[in-house]
Amino acid sequence: MKQNSQFVFDAGTLALDLLNTWRFDGSQALDLLQNPEDVVTWLAAVSLPSDASFPELSSSPPNRRILLDEALWLRQDILLIVQSLVAGKVPPPYTIHALNRILTESGTSFRLDSLIITSEEEQSEGMQDQLVLDAHEHASSVLGVLQPIALSAARIVTEENPTRIRQCAARDCMYWFLDTSKSGRRRWCSMSRCGNRAKAAKHYRQRSELS
Repeated sequence: MKQNSQFVFDAGTLALDLLNTWRFDGSQALDLLQNPEDVVTWLAAVSLPSDASFPELSSSPPNRRILLDEALWLRQDILLIVQSLVAGKVPPPYTIHALNRILTESGTSFRLDSLIITSEEEQSEGMQDQLVLDAHEHASSVLGVLQPIALSAARIVTEENPTRIRQCAARDCMYWFLDTSKSGRRRWCSMSRCGNRAKAAKHYRQRSELS
């Protein structure tokens, strides 16, 4: 993965990395995806797409504009999905349809489908709300460039523990991350950004109280 000082890529999954293209600038939320070039730069930083997989992206301004719009819509849908999961709710159906719209736009595509439950016992336990990830085959398009991000979001829905989806505990940070630590007690998007700063602030307060 290429590094870019404008973006961060330590959320643990592409879908949350895309959410982290929003950040605080002082007290204001700043959108780092302002134009098509920003999206192309972000995609290049995560090695998506390769020129071989979608050469039209680098040569077609209209395709870049479409890509910007689709990336912003996808980001909003991922945010709604993540917020629903964290709240213990099933994601809104229209957000699942939005993911499926992108998941089906590639030579090797995927789709989120409802799991069919036949057991009365499982139905009584609320299992009817589960989703499964199925593979399908369709032609590629501009949306296919975003498929790995949508697939990341689909795997969050189907595979991850919602209690491990977190936002940074720092009040002036809005970054999301997937807590993959063994203890499950990660609080900061990054120790080098927010964790160390919070520890330093706590140490300063303690010294001030003693003086």
